[in-house]
Amino acid sequence: MDLLFTHNQEKRDKKSKSSSTCDLKLFNNDDNIVYKSTFDFDYKRYGKNKKVLFEHELVLNKKTGDIFITYKIINDGLTDMKMFRTTTKQKKNNFSLLLDLTENGFERGEKRVGFWGVKYSRATSKIIDLIYNLIKDNFKSEFIIQKINKGECEVNFLYDMVVDFHLEMKGIKGHNSVYYDIQHDYPKKKWLEKNDYKFLPSVLDHYGIKSKYLIGELNKQNSHKSVKLDSLNYICKLFGDNYIDYLKKIKWEKHCFDYAPNKKLHTLKNESEKKDMVSVINKWESDSLKTDSLVYLVNKLLSIRDLLEVRGVELKFKAKNDNGFDNLLEMWSGIKFHFARGYKVRYDLPKEFIDEIEEDLTINGETFKPKVLVTEEDFRIEGFNMKNCMSKQFPHGSIYIYVGLQCKRKRINLQYRKGGLIQSYGKANTPTLEMFNDAITILTQRFKKYTYLEWKKEKYDFLTNSLSIL
Repeated sequence: MDLLFTHNQEKRDKKSKSSSTCDLKLFNNDDNIVYKSTFDFDYKRYGKNKKVLFEHELVLNKKTGDIFITYKIINDGLTDMKMFRTTTKQKKNNFSLLLDLTENGFERGEKRVGFWGVKYSRATSKIIDLIYNLIKDNFKSEFIIQKINKGECEVNFLYDMVVDFHLEMKGIKGHNSVYYDIQHDYPKKKWLEKNDYKFLPSVLDHYGIKSKYLIGELNKQNSHKSVKLDSLNYICKLFGDNYIDYLKKIKWEKHCFDYAPNKKLHTLKNESEKKDMVSVINKWESDSLKTDSLVYLVNKLLSIRDLLEVRGVELKFKAKNDNGFDNLLEMWSGIKFHFARGYKVRYDLPKEFIDEIEEDLTINGETFKPKVLVTEEDFRIEGFNMKNCMSKQFPHGSIYIYVGLQCKRKRINLQYRKGGLIQSYGKANTPTLEMFNDAITILTQRFKKYTYLEWKKEKYDFLTNSLSIL
């Protein structure tokens, strides 16, 4: 194998006494182009030597278009972080790994952009030119040739060029988002043959969701980058055979920005549930921002339902917005936890105490309704409704007594200890509204009768194999 190009470079930091070296090589023979890069980093931290080595290799078969990628990390005491543990990956036609190689093992050199300087940038540009000259005669698409000559790319130049070459050699017809879709979805030969070797229809056919509507929408300019096809498939499967009718009622593109969390698929039970799901999707994040995607959370919710229905619990999806969805998730998660543990937990506060505290308060024609939090479910639901951390306060219920106080649609939380008010706060831990002041005063007077009240945590509602909790 002939060595076409090599580049070696070292950077030293006098202050930290660390060194960084890189070694880039490009080889060629009749069958393959081989790019290899090595990045070696030495550190001294807390008086101890640390060392980590990254190795990348890309083998591009000039006759078949197949790619073979090897990625190695050799960690000699640098860190215990999982992402840097000593490991070796070897994959064929894995374009997610190709992306990592072209970004970390080529453009950035396992460091921040610009770390290696101008010499490194010139070396990578030279390697790209050499690779292109070796494969350019295989490109038949004028569009691809013009794209390369203009220096245009969707992801990065080396990645795009290798993907274009691979598709050309395989006879596969790409689409706008092929550079993104190929990282996660690669159609098998039977689907390619069935769809005239068109990438997008082949993948959609594999998922069972091929339609003119979806092909048209996914081919629209600037709409494709954020759509992950497995998440789109999950949403389609929610609505059953007539999924297109429902897709047209929702902005599905904005909810397919992340990959589906697993391979589980769920279908809603009836038209009523499908109608509610459309409402939830259209109003998603209208009440609160989510840390997880809609697909992730719907998958989590319906997976819980699957688990519980095996145990004989019948559950219906009834929610109109994301607030109702969150409430449903909290409730079903509580039922799941009940089954997993086999019992529920509450505080055995005396009934006469609860009855007196929860007696309605009427002030200036307004009715205030107190609610003593006793069970785990009480705390979980209160935390959800009040958008605070009340769900995590249940363990503190052995010391404090927590109360929800509501007037019409306004609600606050109160915390008592030994008959005295400790603190009060409104929704999302905002200051207490003045309208509650008189009611709090009266409620606190009630608590003063129970200064020496004692209670403890107790288990209840034990499950048996044949017991249903609903």
